[in-house]
Amino acid sequence: MKRNPKGSPVWDDVIAGMDSLIEALNTDEPLEKRFTVRTVKLDVDPHAYSPADVKAVRTKLGASQPLLAKFLGVSLQTLRSWEQGQRPVPTMAARYLDDLQEFPELWTRRIQIVKK
Repeated sequence: MKRNPKGSPVWDDVIAGMDSLIEALNTDEPLEKRFTVRTVKLDVDPHAYSPADVKAVRTKLGASQPLLAKFLGVSLQTLRSWEQGQRPVPTMAARYLDDLQEFPELWTRRIQIVKK
């Protein structure tokens, strides 16, 4: 790889690391022998919310349908359709509902802004 013409020590470290990676890839050497390799597992699948689940979250938060709809950024009709089982809760909304249940301070901290 090209060296940095300004001679930045950080850049030189990046280049040296890339050179080392290229060398390891060209020799078919297992990367674990030369580098720290980490595997990260994420649990990103949200809960599948039934109509009763949506209503239970709303009740737990002590919110009316209009207030929770405004808080989530959806129309009142959308929230009602979730609670009546006419439409499934989208993945992004389900993730947010999961967060509200796990971290209720999200609700209490932001509700003052929503009520204004």
